[in-house]
Order: sequence, then C-alpha cells, then structure tokens
Amino acid sequence: MKFALMILAAFVLHASAFAGRPTDVYDIKVSPSSGSWTAAVGEKVKFDIVVTESNVPVKAGVIKYEIGADLMEPAISGETKLKNGRAVVDGGTMKVPGFLRCKATYDNGTKYTAMGTIGFEPEKIKAVTEFPSDFEQYWKSNVEQARKTELTPRVTLIPEKCTDKALAYQVSFCCGSPQRRFYAMLAVPKAAGQYPAVVRFPGAGVYAIDAPTGLAEQGVIAMAFGIHGIPNNLDAGIYRDLDGGALRAYPTMNLHDREQYYYKNVILGAVRALDYVQTLPEFNGKLAVFGGSQGGFLAIAAAALHDDVQFVVANFPAMSDLAGYAHGRAGGWPHIFKSEANRTAEIMNNMSYFDTVNFARLVKAPGYYALGFNDLTCAPTTTYAVYNAIAAPKTLYVAPLAGHYTLSEQSAAENAALLEALGCK
Repeated sequence: MKFALMILAAFVLHASAFAGRPTDVYDIKVSPSSGSWTAAVGEKVKFDIVVTESNVPVKAGVIKYEIGADLMEPAISGETKLKNGRAVVDGGTMKVPGFLRCKATYDNGTKYTAMGTIGFEPEKIKAVTEFPSDFEQYWKSNVEQARKTELTPRVTLIPEKCTDKALAYQVSFCCGSPQRRFYAMLAVPKAAGQYPAVVRFPGAGVYAIDAPTGLAEQGVIAMAFGIHGIPNNLDAGIYRDLDGGALRAYPTMNLHDREQYYYKNVILGAVRALDYVQTLPEFNGKLAVFGGSQGGFLAIAAAALHDDVQFVVANFPAMSDLAGYAHGRAGGWPHIFKSEANRTAEIMNNMSYFDTVNFARLVKAPGYYALGFNDLTCAPTTTYAVYNAIAAPKTLYVAPLAGHYTLSEQSAAENAALLEALGCK
C-alpha cells in the first residue's frame, strides 16, 4: 500500500476557524511547543500561545485556554499571564490515538480566539462503526434495482454558461423509478475528441449548482451532481426556502427507516450519474469522482459501488465514523450520535449502512484525500478513521491549521493529481 503524507507548514496559512474576527491589529496563534503537529501516544505536550499587536508581541495580558480531545468537552481549562506576548500551557497527553486541541482566547475588550491541534499517532486511529455482514449485498442489490429504470436523460444547453472552450448543459436522468429524477450541470470540451470524465459531488445545503467549465477547459468532461432532485435554474429564493424549510434537516430525516433515509436515493443517484457520463459519445473510458465534506462522503460511496471509477479525490468527508460519540470520541457530521437519544440499536444499525468508513473499506481505486486539524465540522479523527480504512493506494494532504475549508495549495495539488490520473498531463 502506498502511503504519502504531506504536511503543510504552519506559516502557509494563518486563518482563524472563527470567521469574522479582526486580524489587522491583534493576532493570536497557537502552536505545539515541540515544533511538531504530531506526537506519540503517551507523550506529554505543551502549547505555545503568542499574541501580537501589529506583529509586535503585546506587553501584557491574560490568556484563557481550554484543552480537550477533538470535539469533546475540555478536560483542562484555566488562564495564564502573557510574558512578552507569549504563554506556554501544559496540554497533558493522550493514551490512545487521536487529536488534542487547545483553544485560546485573548480579551482586551474584544475577544480574539485561535486553536491549535496536535495529532497523537493519527495513522493508528481505527473506526468504531460496525461493518454490517450484509453491507455489500445490500448495496449491490439496491444498485441493480436502480439500474432497472432507464436513465431517459434530458439535456438542455445553457448558452450563458458556455465558454470559448467548453459547452455547458443542464441534464437530468431517472434513478430507481421514472418519477425520480436527479439534476446536474455538465460541461464538455468544445473541441471534438474523446475525453476522461469526473463527477463532482456537492457540499451540504440546498443551492443552485454551477457548470464546472473550468475542468472542461482542461480537457475533462465534468459533471456537477445535485442531490435534491431540483433544477439548477430556479429563482434563488426557492433554494433559500427549501434550505430553511422542507429540506432544512434532510441529513437526519427518517433515521428510524433505513429504506426511507434521505441519503439512500442520493447514493444511488450518484452511481447513476456515473452511469450517465459513461454513455456520452465523448467519454474515453477514464472516470474519476471528486468532492469535499458531504461531497467527499458521496465520492467515496460512489467509488465503492461503481466498479469503473479509477480515481478518487475526497476532502474531509462527512458521514464518517458516525458512531464515534457512542465511544467517547468525535463522530462525523451531521453528528447524529452526539445526542444520546439517537443512540438506539435501530438507528445505529441503520446508519452503519451509510457510514463513509464502511464504503471506504470497499474502495479499490487510488485516491487523494485531505483534512485540516482544526476542522470542527468533519473532525480530523473521523477523516483519519476513513483514510486508515482504505486499502487502495492513497495520498493524504494534511493542513495542521486549516478548518473546514480547502487551501489554495491543496486545491492545486489535488487538481494536479486528478488531471495526472486522468491522463491530462
């Protein structure tokens, strides 16, 4: 198994995970005193906290801090005085593989907050979500059933989305029944020829999806898949109303009914999206999937269930090791089991059929994955649980200071890997 780990140096990014705080005058940074963002299990660690005013260390002040495991309640809290703008606090250690986070706050009338997270042998984190004995058969039979319905695609050129090098279309196709249609935006290179294809899956929410013409301009057939079965050319207010109304809680709809759970048909639609792309006359046979967060979950699920996927790009996937909360550690978005009321045998069993970890165990295509140590949405604990479960060749991009977002350097690296895998470089 190929394993490559890329650590992004701390100086590359200094962006607070707490959006909106001022950064032009006062700045606060949290980093490991050892100089390493990783540590051995049982190793005692300390955190350096530095506060500056216009890049000059503040002369005095007090730091409040909280230290605890990834997404768990703080185990240590306190305050300490700054000396020449710096304070050092003991973080203790971890007895098992995982992540220890220090949140520091400086208050001079305005609160400034930052985080630093140390990984304790994260490459040894193992998933706690159970793998159902009939998992493979369950999804195989559902995919077979979905494929019995003809795609009957509808394709509409969107002239205002076209570019000099790419044609843009809205497409829809059936999945599972003639009444159930999924919508997507498709971009195809204008120049005649045969091209590889990538299907991109969206992050969470309800919104119009744009045509991925940037990839098409690089010689790739690119589809951006929409999960809700609604067109991408509606009035903006409709998406807002759905997002705040009927679809507000879609990730947790029907937890008690595996067959009616929202993501079941979404996953089958993702597989059929790949099937549709394969019917295009311009397609040359090379197929990849791409996504982050919810999209990362769907990219991994689609790669697990579609034999023809040849490359995977998945950033901080959602729905990962959901059962973590029932075992005293971070669980995946949408944090279903953070509520003890949901930790029934029925719901936990149902969700195991949709957990990214279990799809990851079936992935055979090589892939490129990424995460941030300060991600409070899709915790690094859960992403590592997924990554460590993948037996296929893989590369991991680690950004120690990043939260739930993609760095420009990361995007460039994974796009290069994707294009290389598709034979475009």
